[in-house]
Amino acid sequence: MNYGGKIILAIIGLIFLRGEMIFCLTSPLAFSEKDWQEVKVFQLIVDPISQQPVVLLTDQNQERALLIWIGPFEANAIQSELQGIKHHRPLTHDLLEKVIQKISGQVWRVIITHSKDGIYFATLIIKKNDATWEFDARPSDSIVLALKFKAPILVARKLFQEMAISLKEVKGVEEIYGLTIQDLTPELAQSFSFPSTKGALVAEVQPGSKAEKDGFKGGDILVELASEAITDSDSLKKLLAKSKGPLPAKIFRQGQFLSLTLNP
Repeated sequence: MNYGGKIILAIIGLIFLRGEMIFCLTSPLAFSEKDWQEVKVFQLIVDPISQQPVVLLTDQNQERALLIWIGPFEANAIQSELQGIKHHRPLTHDLLEKVIQKISGQVWRVIITHSKDGIYFATLIIKKNDATWEFDARPSDSIVLALKFKAPILVARKLFQEMAISLKEVKGVEEIYGLTIQDLTPELAQSFSFPSTKGALVAEVQPGSKAEKDGFKGGDILVELASEAITDSDSLKKLLAKSKGPLPAKIFRQGQFLSLTLNP
């Protein structure tokens, strides 16, 4: 093994895998491409019961999603990559990225292979020239590195078929944020003295929710979000689903327009 290869193994063992250099007993590369389903990071949400971050990995058509519960540190790292945030000092994943780049290596792909007792397992595949190394790793860490290197994320097709759920079954971001919204009918618009039927009515704000802390009240009419007009409740949901940070909002309340900031 050349010097660069030894550096890769040592650094990953000491920094990333907590001192263990664990190789896969059965290489994912031994399987056919048809055995894998390519996915992409769709969204990060918070489980309202456990308050634990959840990453949603969807198929290319965004019809089904695999939900993986992860830690807050990894969730922050994934969110940073999605938002393009650069840290003043390198965090663990940043350090590993720099080490791999320094010896001209790359994350080739990440493969989520199976689950056991509710825990998902992944294989991180690193390449340098003609050499390839496979490491057993957590999906959350692997996803961060895949985003950094723009590497594909794959899931065992059988696993995805068994464990993925329809995105329609995933609780909406607006519900997790604490809003119950509905379309603005002509009758409702008239009752709130609002001169249009374009917008989304806040029917209820969950006590103690982020929405309540951000200042929302029942009866508010959301008109704009991130400078984009809200035509109905579906347009609001779509804007929230693709949100990647604080969102300035324009609302109508008791005859006047106000500005608030959503932090979903």
